Amino acid sequence: MVVDTNQSYIKQCFPILEERLYQEIISSCSYHEFPSSSYVVKQGAYLNFLPVVLKGRIKMYAEEEDVQFLLYYINSGESCILSFNHLFDPKPVQFSAITEEDTVVMTLPVNKVKEWFVKYPTFARIIINDFQRNFEDLLQTTKEIVCFGIEDRLVKYLENKAKRDNSQLIHLSHKKIALDLGTSREVISRITKKLEKTGILVQHKRYIELVNC
Repeated sequence: MVVDTNQSYIKQCFPILEERLYQEIISSCSYHEFPSSSYVVKQGAYLNFLPVVLKGRIKMYAEEEDVQFLLYYINSGESCILSFNHLFDPKPVQFSAITEEDTVVMTLPVNKVKEWFVKYPTFARIIINDFQRNFEDLLQTTKEIVCFGIEDRLVKYLENKAKRDNSQLIHLSHKKIALDLGTSREVISRITKKLEKTGILVQHKRYIELVNC
C-alpha cells in the first residue's frame, strides 16, 4: 500500500515522464520516510544518489564557522540540484538538508541518473528546470543579504514562510528564525518588537501572526 502511494506521488510530481522512464524509475528507486526535523543529508557527507521529495518539504542550508545560512527549500516534485551537481563531482557536499515536516524522499542511484539524463529529454528538462529555479532562489537570497537590512530580510522571510504554509500564523521560535537568517536571537526579538509596534505583526506566546504584509 505504501509503495502504491509513493508511485502515485511520482505520477503527480512528474506527469510528463514517458511511461518507459517511469517504469525504469520504479524499478531502480528507493523510498525513505523522514519525520519532521530529520536530516536527509549532512554537510560533509558523500552522496551516491539523487534525492527527490515526493511529499513534504526540505530546508537546504550551509554552515560556516557555526553560522547557518538558509539556501532554499525543496518542495514535492523537486530534486535537490546541489546534490545533482555532486553526482558528477564526487566531493563532500557543502550543505545540509533537513525536513520541515513529515517527508517522503525517493532516491535515485547515480549511474541511473547519468543514464537517464542522456537518454530521456524529459528527465534532462526536469533537472534543468530545477537548476534554474534553485539558482534564482540562491540569487534572491544573495541579493537580500547584500542589499537589504536585517529588518527587511526578516519581513521577507516571514512573508515567504506564510506563503509556503498558506497561513499568516508563523510557528517558529526567534532562535530558529535567527539561525535561518544568520543572526542572533536577540536581534530577531528586538526587530519583531519594532514590527509589532508598526502593526506588521502580532507576537503570540507560541507563534507570530502577520497582520499587514
